[in-house]
Amino acid sequence: MTQEAIRIAVVGHTNAGKTSLLRTLTRRINFGEVSQRPGTTRHVESVDLDVNGEAAVRFFDTPGLEDAVALREHLAGFDAQATPPDRIRQFLQGPEAHGVFEQEAKVLRTMLDIDAAFLVIDVREPVLPKFRDEIELLNACARPVLPVLNFVRDTASREPAWKELLSAYGLHVQVRFDAAAPFVGAERELYNDLATLLSDRREQ
Repeated sequence: MTQEAIRIAVVGHTNAGKTSLLRTLTRRINFGEVSQRPGTTRHVESVDLDVNGEAAVRFFDTPGLEDAVALREHLAGFDAQATPPDRIRQFLQGPEAHGVFEQEAKVLRTMLDIDAAFLVIDVREPVLPKFRDEIELLNACARPVLPVLNFVRDTASREPAWKELLSAYGLHVQVRFDAAAPFVGAERELYNDLATLLSDRREQ
């Protein structure tokens, strides 16, 4: 019996290195578009990682979250008795999901339809309030999230501050994965941690 591919969303802030990570994981150097310009990825794109001729993992490269602060404020007006995922679904059915928050909607719609997510973080960035809002939005989708710390070797790295923030939101399992200069064995560590999050799919 063929098992369905594990569905992994690759999410995070604009220009954090999501597409570069996918190129490393899939060995497809031409996948997507990589640029210093923010918002390069505008649509959700998928790419499969094949094992023995079958898709074992299906990755979804998502647009960068651009206005998580305003969206969090918008969601505060939804039914307080609803669960966080239900509030996300209510938002996705509204006009704002096709308007001012279109990019965020693409990410959240994908998040509700996957097994887990890799949250790619550029640890050179200061830990600003907008990043807390992004983490809260992703957590609201009730899917396992594995933070992937990018650019950890850079002299501007703020890795300790990021680890502290992630732990405050229950994201204690983190992977150091520098897309610019990948660590030896980093992919194995990433998939091992993914297996911990998805214990029912561990063998796959």
